[in-house]
Amino acid sequence: MLHLKSKNLLKNCSLAVTKNRIKVLNFFLKEAKPLDLKIINSKFKDLDRVTLFRILSIFEKNKLIHSIILDNGKKFFALCNHECRAADNHNHKHIHFVCNKCDDVTCLDIDNFPKLKVPNYTFKDVNINVSGICSNCN
Repeated sequence: MLHLKSKNLLKNCSLAVTKNRIKVLNFFLKEAKPLDLKIINSKFKDLDRVTLFRILSIFEKNKLIHSIILDNGKKFFALCNHECRAADNHNHKHIHFVCNKCDDVTCLDIDNFPKLKVPNYTFKDVNINVSGICSNCN
């Protein structure tokens, strides 16, 4: 089932369906949460780093995933939702929550995502990182 979903997502983004792309996308679908590079690298030891980074780059360019850079410089990748892929400008109307206890990162949808307007500036993307204690650690 996961294999078929990955295959369809790749086709919908007009990407070639390859064994390695399906493996990486299956992992994102199965985990269903933001993943850091260390975890991704450890999962795909059979792939060389260049191939893995190309896959992640292609996925990000084609709106399958988005990157999250935390204040500490740690980089995560998370699946984009359907609305994000459908948007022309690849906006994410959610916040990135980092738990201070377990270090887990979660994409959280919020009501009334802020709209920023500043004269003579055009915003392309807004990323909001929030920290606190997650529901599992409360």
